Parts: sequence; structure tokens; C-alpha cells
Amino acid sequence: MKRIVYLMLATSLVFVACKKEAKSDIDASIVENSAAIKFERDAIDFKDLTNGELVTGSFKFSNVGKYDLIISEVTTSCGCTVADYPKEAIKPGGEGMITVTYDSKGYSGKRITKEVTVISNTDPSTTKLHIFADVH
Repeated sequence: MKRIVYLMLATSLVFVACKKEAKSDIDASIVENSAAIKFERDAIDFKDLTNGELVTGSFKFSNVGKYDLIISEVTTSCGCTVADYPKEAIKPGGEGMITVTYDSKGYSGKRITKEVTVISNTDPSTTKLHIFADVH
């Protein structure tokens, strides 16, 4: 019985000794020096669409931070939606536009919700935008 207790104790000590201390890989200055993005709206409702109709809308934004805003990537939740965004840095106080095009082909009889994810040097680094439509 003593052997089992000693074995359990030894195993516990090994796990405690091998445990690495959690360390943040994010330098605090990165968060302090991040830009800030503000969208005029975070959703577009295209209302009623005919199956196969192509529609385009825009999300206007401003850099309300003290540092240059850099959008590194904009992704969409499916291939039916394509996004175009500024590749150059947006200065503090500057504005920009993310344009999305949605192809409703194949979505007849559905209320669609698509997500547009903006990744930038902001805190948080990810912003979610949405588009909606009723396809007939």
C-alpha cells in the first residue's frame, strides 16, 4: 500500500515540476499601439432578391485610433460572397470602404445570412459584418 502512495506522490511531483508557466506571447505595447476601426453599420439587408441576382453593398469605416489601420484580410463565409477592401494603410482619422458582392444563384426560397470577417491591427483584431437577403 505504501508503494502505491509513494508512486502516486512521485507521479504528481513529476507533473508539477514539468508544468510550464503560462506566458503571454502578446506584448502589451502591441495592444496599446493598435488602431481602432469604427463601421457606420455592421449589417446590410439586401431585402428581396430574385434567384441569380448579383448585388453589391459597402461597409464604410473610419480609423478612430491614433495609429495607422492595416486590414490584413477580409474573408467571407461562402464562395457566393466576394469582398474587396483597401490594401494600403488608413491614417488616423481616415476612412475606407469594404465592398461586398453577393451572388444569389441557387439560393431560391431562402433567407440568407452571410458573414464577412475583417482582420486588422485593432483590439480585438477580428470584426464580424453580416449581409442578409430573402431570395425568391
